[in-house]
Amino acid sequence: MDYCLERMERAERRIASYEQQYGSDCKDFNRRICTDAAFLDEINRTHPTWEADATEWIYRIEEAQEWRERSERILHVSLLSPVPS
Repeated sequence: MDYCLERMERAERRIASYEQQYGSDCKDFNRRICTDAAFLDEINRTHPTWEADATEWIYRIEEAQEWRERSERILHVSLLSPVPS
């Protein structure tokens, strides 16, 4: 369980760093990249590696969700398992 929490927290820290760097959450960032030409121009100028960052950002969101689900399954199984006497 500790390992799940550690991995989840690590992914969430990385997500938070991207949110701070780009000033929005991933969903809003992707929406603006697709719909706001001025925003896209600014991002291309100030963050030339934004595409690689966006790919990792999505990966980290999926990773955090996966570890969250794993920890929930562990908790669920441990709550259903009888405690040895």
